Amino acid sequence: MNYHTQIHTFKTADNERLHGALLTPPDGATDLGLIFVHGVAMNFYLPPLFSFGQGLAQRGYHSFVINTRGHDWIARAGNLQKFGGSAYENLEDCVADLDAAIEFLKERGYRRFVLIGHSLGAIKSIIYQGTQQRADIASIVSCSAPKQFYSERVERYPEFRELIATAEEMVAAGKSEELMMVPVGVNPGLFTARTHLNKYGRDDANDCRPHAKNVGCPVLAIAGGAEQPLFHDYAREIVAAAGGRSKYQRVDGANHFYNRHTPQMVEVIGQWLKQFQD
Repeated sequence: MNYHTQIHTFKTADNERLHGALLTPPDGATDLGLIFVHGVAMNFYLPPLFSFGQGLAQRGYHSFVINTRGHDWIARAGNLQKFGGSAYENLEDCVADLDAAIEFLKERGYRRFVLIGHSLGAIKSIIYQGTQQRADIASIVSCSAPKQFYSERVERYPEFRELIATAEEMVAAGKSEELMMVPVGVNPGLFTARTHLNKYGRDDANDCRPHAKNVGCPVLAIAGGAEQPLFHDYAREIVAAAGGRSKYQRVDGANHFYNRHTPQMVEVIGQWLKQFQD
């Protein structure tokens, strides 16, 4: 099935302009819209989510693959007057970003939504619905949600304690907007001291398990077979917290970005979405 691709701009309540691709089949009206939420420093046009959106659009699903304000490491923001991107965002910014994406789709006739998040985008999706508890969110699909909160990371990487202490010292010294290099998985990352504390600080704010208890909708939690066991443990814990018809799914052989496993992911997600079709 062919589909139409349109690039759109949508604006948040605090006047951040974000972008996304709306992928729509040429026929078959629906009130169900899929919203794809990327991970750290990614964006709407990169795989894996854009590839998932394309595959699901070919199956008849309306897919809105969006940027959050945490797209790319550093980007233009604040009506082009400020620095933005993953290096500068706060975790709670996801509420305004997803509110704006949902409102954009509502203006086009969509009434039910599925949040499909990858990596940090999965965390954001669960935190969003766990705090907002929207009746129009039909489901959440969590793809490789990471255990990257403070208490877990210091257990595996004792040096992480020093990174957080450094960020705390910088904030206390009035240097909250200065940049620091930190590891994000196996790759280097770039955050302001403020953002590093906000996302990964001692309060464990990005542990989504407490929020999963409050989502009020079924969660499909996916992890790749080539990922570390902790991704699978976390997926099972998210499912247990969400309860109801929630489900854990392993995709054999897949790494964190599901390279060369797009068809399997589209099949897994497509099968899950059948229960929400008109």
